[in-house]
Amino acid sequence: MGFEALTCFRVSFLCEPALPARVPPRVGTTAVTVRPALPARWVVGFAVTYAVLAVLARLAGKDGQGVSLIWPGAGVAMLWLLAESRRHQARALVPLTVIHGGAAWLTDATLDLVVLGAASMAFQTWVTVALVRRWCPNLLGAGGTESFRSPRSLAYTCIAAAVGSAVGAAIGTLAVFLLSGGAWDTWVPVAWFNRHFTGLVVLGCVGHLAWEWATQSIAPRTEGGSRRELGVLWAVSTVVLVLVFLQPLPIVFLVIPLAVWSAARFPTFFAAIHALALGVGGLLLTLMGAGPARALDTTPFQDTLVAQVFLVSVLLTGLAVGTLSDRIDQLVVRMGEARARAAEQAELLAEMTESMREGLIVLDGLGRIERSNGASRRLAHRVRPGASDAVALAALVDLVLHPAPAHTSASRAELGVGDVQLRLPSGDDLVLAVSRADLATQQGDDGRAGTLLVLREVTEHRQSIRPLVGFASTAAHDLRGPLTAIRAWLELAALDLDPDGDTHASVTRADQAAIQMAGLIDDLLTQAVAEAGAMDVSDVPLSGPDSALVRAAALLGPDDAIEVPDEGLPSVHADEASLRQLFANLVGNSVKYARRGVPALVHVRAVRTGSRVVVEVEDNGVGVEENQRDLIFERFHRGHVSGDERRGTGMGLSICQTIVQRHGGTIECLPAEPGPGSVFRFDLPAAVGPAEVDPVSLLPATSPDVAVAGDELATA
Repeated sequence: MGFEALTCFRVSFLCEPALPARVPPRVGTTAVTVRPALPARWVVGFAVTYAVLAVLARLAGKDGQGVSLIWPGAGVAMLWLLAESRRHQARALVPLTVIHGGAAWLTDATLDLVVLGAASMAFQTWVTVALVRRWCPNLLGAGGTESFRSPRSLAYTCIAAAVGSAVGAAIGTLAVFLLSGGAWDTWVPVAWFNRHFTGLVVLGCVGHLAWEWATQSIAPRTEGGSRRELGVLWAVSTVVLVLVFLQPLPIVFLVIPLAVWSAARFPTFFAAIHALALGVGGLLLTLMGAGPARALDTTPFQDTLVAQVFLVSVLLTGLAVGTLSDRIDQLVVRMGEARARAAEQAELLAEMTESMREGLIVLDGLGRIERSNGASRRLAHRVRPGASDAVALAALVDLVLHPAPAHTSASRAELGVGDVQLRLPSGDDLVLAVSRADLATQQGDDGRAGTLLVLREVTEHRQSIRPLVGFASTAAHDLRGPLTAIRAWLELAALDLDPDGDTHASVTRADQAAIQMAGLIDDLLTQAVAEAGAMDVSDVPLSGPDSALVRAAALLGPDDAIEVPDEGLPSVHADEASLRQLFANLVGNSVKYARRGVPALVHVRAVRTGSRVVVEVEDNGVGVEENQRDLIFERFHRGHVSGDERRGTGMGLSICQTIVQRHGGTIECLPAEPGPGSVFRFDLPAAVGPAEVDPVSLLPATSPDVAVAGDELATA
């Protein structure tokens, strides 16, 4: 049959689909795929086909006990039951049983063989289809829309056919046993299993592939063969098959490469037809007395058994290679789709990066520029006007990665950590906030990771900070003198007043207000230093003797404690004074908002992630309400706690946020798990020196302030 004829048959088959369509659900109900019964014309078609094959199998030849040597109808029975809905299986099993028994009766079978043979066919078909539907729900007839497109589905179908054939062979062997008057022949179950398994695999698999080809859209092979190659394949196969079976030498294995050739170059359905033709041809030639078996002293029964094994072997070889080729084609298609999506995403990413105001530069493991966006190129040409993109970008990267000490935050108070000041050829200054991240996907052959540089111009912002901070610092400093004098006069006045009088109480309240104002001024000065104070950045240990945590431990009460992991904490690249202020504020906040009657317990954890260290400070205090977790970092804002009488200025966490932001990080408040309490999570630059983790010992054992017991740090 040519390609044009097959196409015409496929179109006509599609006009009358055997599978039911999806019924649209009513409003308010759940969508359910309703599977109606198989149309009557298909029932008649399957019944006639099975009857014809059954009669031909009975007439083709029998063994010495009246049992047929071949049974191709087993595959038709499987397809019939698969095409029928689960709710209407009796519409297939009952006619199948009757037709099988009738064919056996018409061909002179005994009553025992008629009854048990029909029962064996019904049970065999039902078991096979039930297992296929359970193991391969993606197949047509089992709830899916495809045939054998993977080695898994083919293997499970063969296993289901083997189990079903074993069940049928057990019942059939019982019939033969009763027919022979109790005599037992070990070849009976083997032959019964072999002929029914052959029928299930051959006609069942090939028929199922034909079902898919007629009802579904099948993509061609990615590297498929042409019509000319198909013709050559069939011609060579015919010649080889005839030569192999017309001579006595056992060289039937030469047929196997032809099945592999067909399955690798053409659709699996065509490969199955080709393998079926090879196997059936070999079977017919064997039944005619040709082939290597003629030189052996074997019976027709044994010759047929061997020929069926040959047929199944050739077909399964072709199907196995075909399903593997289908799988490869699917992977190739998916890879092409993935490449197309990746190209679209890359194009979108390129457009996004080009539209960004921040400059982006990607360096490989050797420091060579791989990518850049428009903003980075514009910045580079401001540094090297008139130079090419490559030269200008190289100069910009060199200045950013190796800045002069006088142009960094270490010597310029208004610059944050990571800020770099560049002197342009025009004489103007350019301040860039530089963020750097390691790229694990950009590793070179030597294992060194690439780098992503993010450059953001902050010239105007940094220049505006110093006057504002200077004003705040001066104002706060000038207020301390008069405030100190006020407190001194109030203390002197209180000495001359009656402690039980109203005037003394008023003076005491005024003195407390002055103390609170002094604390507010101290916080303002701390905030000013945090925002624009000179920063001496270096590698600073988070744990170890004289670390920021040890200084913060002085704020703990007698029963309070700080706990760190046994392995210590990673070091960071930060300003040590700012770091101490950061931990002092967080630990002090934990002590201030501890639950009444419960000692404050602070857990400090840290882990390095790329070029940053993520730190978590967890307490067991009263916690922060969800709607307050963002507001507590604002200046002069204090979290609301029912019945709370704790005093404060509301500047502590604002100072923490400023310190973290000057180090290029962020800080957030999270609930403690399982609670109560809070977790303050922030990130700092990772240390650049060789020492990444410091010892756990937080203070020498002779320290009068802090004692270390295991991994717990507590005040003595």
